[in-house]
Amino acid sequence: MKRIFLFLLLSLLLCPALPGSCAETAPDITARAEFHVKWRENDLPNLMDGNYQTEWRSQDKDRAVVEITLPADQPCHGLYALIGSELDHLVIEQEKGGAWAPLPLQEERFNTMYLPLDGITHLRLRTIKGELRLMELRLYGPGEPPQNVVRFTETADKADLMILACHPDDDVLWMGGLMPIYAGQLGMKVQMAYMTALYPFRRCEAMDALWFLGVRQGPVFLGLPDRGGITYWQAAELWGGREQTAQMIAHLIRQYRPEVLVTQDAKGEYGHTQHRAMSAACTLAVKMAADPHVRALRDLPPWDVKKYYIHLYEADSLTLDMELPLSAFGGKNAFELAQEAFRLHVSQQPSRFVMELNGPNDMRKYGLAHTTVGPDEAHIGLFEHLDELYERELALWKPSEL
Repeated sequence: MKRIFLFLLLSLLLCPALPGSCAETAPDITARAEFHVKWRENDLPNLMDGNYQTEWRSQDKDRAVVEITLPADQPCHGLYALIGSELDHLVIEQEKGGAWAPLPLQEERFNTMYLPLDGITHLRLRTIKGELRLMELRLYGPGEPPQNVVRFTETADKADLMILACHPDDDVLWMGGLMPIYAGQLGMKVQMAYMTALYPFRRCEAMDALWFLGVRQGPVFLGLPDRGGITYWQAAELWGGREQTAQMIAHLIRQYRPEVLVTQDAKGEYGHTQHRAMSAACTLAVKMAADPHVRALRDLPPWDVKKYYIHLYEADSLTLDMELPLSAFGGKNAFELAQEAFRLHVSQQPSRFVMELNGPNDMRKYGLAHTTVGPDEAHIGLFEHLDELYERELALWKPSEL
């Protein structure tokens, strides 16, 4: 009886509420609004076309204002913006008594931003410096925002799991089953980090996919250069060399202090040289992050990752069950969810890549490249030997044994 009660309790705790609760969904009232700009008025439809690669853009700061007016009987309770310009320079204001008053914005900002509003009818977005670039704008009435409205507010204060990918979409293509399992189902803090992502629309696609997969910590984009058709050594030098690249990754490790770190195949999945360069630098970064004598990292205390896994690594390997139904996603499994998430990377469709179980790039397979808690014994989860986190895993993998 005690075991049954414990299982039921853990089931409740391990199934976090994903977007879309019993609350009424807020209506989209964008079509009721009047938009006014001083520049490039013909580009305003780009804000409502659902295409992240189109935008309204003003390079003149004095004209970089988008003003919005709604009917008095249809006030705005939520603004959703996809932003391509410098995030720290964005200001959003509402009209109060004939004057413009700034609305409070979160300190940590992302290219996708949802701002709850208290039923206002006159507002504007502007920049205090430089250009303003907006890819999409949506206005909502009262209620819960729709499920596909991304609402990241902060990165992890301390991560349970950190996943490092080279490009947006590499995470879901090669490791996409991890997010719905560990973030969506088990409610762990999953910190996603990408090496490249110069285009804001690629960042927004990545955030759409992460949100869909249940990740609730905002991602990190290092914004490093991306160049195809180069050798491995050119790829390494593109980011300043392996040691400098490793220092950047080690800084992320020290900042987010993950218990477990996972990155891409050391052979680059299909031989991609930038993937290979990143994986090699990540392995060096794990050692750097733990070394108190690395002067370039002295602004943060050392952090020794408990477990470091590499996709398809052969030593001390395990195969995760990604066909297990996940209650947090209505019974869909992790592989199905990863396939759906990849389709949210619209700019990468159609794709020549095939997501695989059992194939050469099997997203279920990982090998333990570094550990401070000993080698895996059961080989059924990433958090073996990590006490409370592993107990949460076991409630998913082996619920009948609780």
